[in-house]
Amino acid sequence: MIALLTAGIAAQAFAQATSTSEERAHWAEVTHKLESNPLDGNVSQEGDKVLQRVMEVHDFHVPSCVAFFTEFNTMKYTYAHTIMRQFMLSSAAYLIENADKANDRNAMNQAAIESVLKTYAAILQQKPGARSKTLDDLLQKQKQSKLADYVQKKCP
Repeated sequence: MIALLTAGIAAQAFAQATSTSEERAHWAEVTHKLESNPLDGNVSQEGDKVLQRVMEVHDFHVPSCVAFFTEFNTMKYTYAHTIMRQFMLSSAAYLIENADKANDRNAMNQAAIESVLKTYAAILQQKPGARSKTLDDLLQKQKQSKLADYVQKKCP
């Protein structure tokens, strides 16, 4: 009886520690919703749940560019959590939507930064005064077509 109970608990723990393809598709969907509506309370809550789930599963690993991770994680910005979450989720979404390019870290980092900038632009539409020097600098690099080179140098 104890062996069956232990096996059941272990199976349940394993099931919770792995993700399904449907679940991963949902993660990407939520990530894209956050790009256009990051300040919506319901979407934001769903984004937090998705991030938590991405971090707890053992079958899906998202490598992050340490330089951007650190920069976004230490930003003194009202919406720093929103930006950091978007960086992490958009990296995951890239891997989900481009499984054949999972080893192309440069493309993943580029996609993640572009997603962060979409999110920042959406924040600015709702809160025009919510500017960030760090994100404004990235926007400027994007406008000058220098963002790809910058990302590649920052995340070798």
